[in-house]
Amino acid sequence: MAVLLDKVNWPIIVQQQGSDDLLLVESLQDWPEQTEMLGVLKGSYIIDNTGSSYLISEDFPTRLQLASPQISLDQLRSTAQRYASQNGHCCTSKLTINTIEQLFEVVAFIEQG
Repeated sequence: MAVLLDKVNWPIIVQQQGSDDLLLVESLQDWPEQTEMLGVLKGSYIIDNTGSSYLISEDFPTRLQLASPQISLDQLRSTAQRYASQNGHCCTSKLTINTIEQLFEVVAFIEQG
């Protein structure tokens, strides 16, 4: 079942296909500006603020498929640790992410750095 981008719970995090890069996008209005330089997003994932994950199945208009299986919090924690490490943060193995809210806080913190 396809889901349109405006139907997910904002804010969202984009995880590009084949990458540990994470991008926090606050609103649908911010989507075009924040994602235009990323290139092709088909095959990437979106994690919404409830923890639901979606596979981007088409770029224009952006259509999503509910990911099956869903990306687990453990997988997201590992990705966030690698993302933090890539961005110069040390001791990332001690990074605590026990909730989806903490994931969003960590990604926002890394992006500020």
